Amino acid sequence: MRIVQRLTRHLVLSLGALAMLSSAEAGKAAIERTEQPKAPKGASEQPAVAGDFDEAAIKKAAGDIDAIIDAGLTKDKIKPTAKTRDDQFLRRIYLDLAGRIPTIGEAGPFLASSKKDKREALVKQLLASEGYVSNTFTWWADMLRARSRLQDRYDGQPYIDWIKQSVRENKPYDKMVYELICAQGPGTKRGNGATGYYAADAGMPQDNMANTVRLFLGTRLSCAQCHNHPFDKWTRKDFFQMTAFTEGTDVKTNEGEVERAVKGLKGDAPYSTGNIARRMGETLGMNVTNGDKGEIGLPDNYQYDDAHPRDRIRARTMFNEDILSAGAVGVRDAYGKWMTSPNNARFTLVAANRLWKRLMRIGFIEPLDNLEDDTKPFNQELADYLVQMLKDVHYDTRKFQEVVCRTSAYQRQSIAGDADRFKFHHEGQPLRRLTAEQMWDSLVTLTVPDVDGIKDDSAETLYRFYDANHDKSTQELAQIVLKAGEAQDQIDDYEKQMREIRLGLEKGGDKGQAEAKIKDLQGKQNALRPAADMFSPYYAKGGNNLGPMRRASELPSPMPPGHFLRVFGQSNRQLIDNSTDSLNLTQALELMNGMVETTIFGDDKSALSLELAKGRNLDDKVLILYASILSRRPAGFEIEYGHKVMALAPNHRGVQYLGWALVNSAEFAFNE
Repeated sequence: MRIVQRLTRHLVLSLGALAMLSSAEAGKAAIERTEQPKAPKGASEQPAVAGDFDEAAIKKAAGDIDAIIDAGLTKDKIKPTAKTRDDQFLRRIYLDLAGRIPTIGEAGPFLASSKKDKREALVKQLLASEGYVSNTFTWWADMLRARSRLQDRYDGQPYIDWIKQSVRENKPYDKMVYELICAQGPGTKRGNGATGYYAADAGMPQDNMANTVRLFLGTRLSCAQCHNHPFDKWTRKDFFQMTAFTEGTDVKTNEGEVERAVKGLKGDAPYSTGNIARRMGETLGMNVTNGDKGEIGLPDNYQYDDAHPRDRIRARTMFNEDILSAGAVGVRDAYGKWMTSPNNARFTLVAANRLWKRLMRIGFIEPLDNLEDDTKPFNQELADYLVQMLKDVHYDTRKFQEVVCRTSAYQRQSIAGDADRFKFHHEGQPLRRLTAEQMWDSLVTLTVPDVDGIKDDSAETLYRFYDANHDKSTQELAQIVLKAGEAQDQIDDYEKQMREIRLGLEKGGDKGQAEAKIKDLQGKQNALRPAADMFSPYYAKGGNNLGPMRRASELPSPMPPGHFLRVFGQSNRQLIDNSTDSLNLTQALELMNGMVETTIFGDDKSALSLELAKGRNLDDKVLILYASILSRRPAGFEIEYGHKVMALAPNHRGVQYLGWALVNSAEFAFNE
């Protein structure tokens, strides 16, 4: 045990200790500095961005960005950090693009390759992968507050599926935003999940507008809902003129019709039948209507001289533009086209800043969503270039990110210490803790052999249900509800009988007879469950239970409080970008006492256990552990300590001790 303690002391710094350190100290503990490169040459005059982004254009754009950044470093006499080693780059690019650590099978070929363009090839490969879809879904879901249940009422899976499919097909950023703003029609219809954008704010149109402006224009108008903005130019009238673009847009269901039809057939139905009727109405009837009024009434308490209470005012943009006579099909169509137009400078600026920050960890404007008239980027030339580049790639987010990942600035080693996010020169990458999803997905990578192949198909179940039932009459739907309700009532009755049997046991009943009766009743319950579930005919083959060990994108969104993901800072998806990467002792306890030992090392069928089984000797096992968990080869002293631990502890416990220490290390917890 002393060896294990020494190993842990020498090799790792636990999350519990990290929680007590400043970020500067954590940075020094987690990374090793290599020799600094020579000072960069001065940057040339900013070239124009190429319009056709082929390989030559990507290479040129990456060089242009580096020239701009290096000019600032030279001007302010700041030395950049060294270029990342291959193993550092490998881990970073997997975490940033695929959202997880690489498997040993993915790491090996890259590290062994001597090809000069292997980094460029890996970037392209990951941008086209399912891992990228999973990771980018989380990025969008945090922004769009995508939940499995919207307002605790509407099915959110079609919304979630729409985001994933949009990422998978590489839908341009501007088109994606336009579809969100203009979404209408049945929410459960295949391909129409963008309606979830309005269902998330159902009954709160003013909040929806404020969220839209914050997300896509980086501006907080919410203060102007009740009064003129105290620190910016926005007036209360501006707020309501913007809200007028979606006035009349509403979320409706036909749940009441189904419930009334059920009552007409059976009178007062049991509570469970009422729940099924409501779910039926919400699933088939959820519909975003398009009022297209283009005007709104001011509230009774409107207090300024530029209008009067209850005045009907026409929709105008927050920049006082009248866009409703510009040939758009309808009011929301005009709103969506204006919002996403390349001529809307703030839209492209905010989009480029979000994408840049996603990879470079600090935006060229901070914070992302509080732009004011006098807000200026720290590096104006860089901001201008990135904005133009996003336009030139036609808002292709993969192409934009490919350019960024190809820059020397992205591929520099991390800096130790706190970065000034308002005046950051990009001399190196700021160190940051893995997000909740990156941490979870990396642990799942060590557990599940085909980590990116497990897909949640609950949206497909809803689509099948909708396709089969949306054109049925209310009476036909009521019959389906009654049939499911009768089965559920019988299940509930069996549950009541089992409670009575258990109470009888407490009073001295025959234990053997009671257990046999309970087992019989449980069997009857299980036999009835498909009939009680109106979705059961539409589940994919093999059922709808994929188990808990799957990527965060394939789990309910968000997970409940207390789950690993929430402990590590997963957003509750109630507010925009509400996740956190702060450290606390609860996280350390979760890693030390939770799934690591039981699921990763305690299961001989886990991905890591299967790799370790290939090891022929102690050397092999040490190499496998380091390559699988930290994506690198161990140093000499690490091999020495690893040998001692595994030689002393019997029955593979030594392997578990070493693996446990690595998973609990600062190196695992941070993205360099």
